[in-house]
Amino acid sequence: MLTLYVKTGCPHSVKVLMAGELMDIPFDIRNVKDPGVAQELIEKGGKKQEPYLVDTDTGAAMYEADAIVAYLKATYGGEGA
Repeated sequence: MLTLYVKTGCPHSVKVLMAGELMDIPFDIRNVKDPGVAQELIEKGGKKQEPYLVDTDTGAAMYEADAIVAYLKATYGGEGA
């Protein structure tokens, strides 16, 4: 399962969401503007920075939109953004 922590209006979050859409990759989207999600993100990743991807299938977790998109392409294939 892919969990993606995003922030409404964040262009970096949008970049990852668009890439996932183009590659037909479903995410469990967690918005840090929702109650408790920002704290959840800090507990999982150590800081409040979006986007943040957690892939429970591979154990991977990472920040940075470009790194996330590259990971999605390498792991799940597709052209993406």
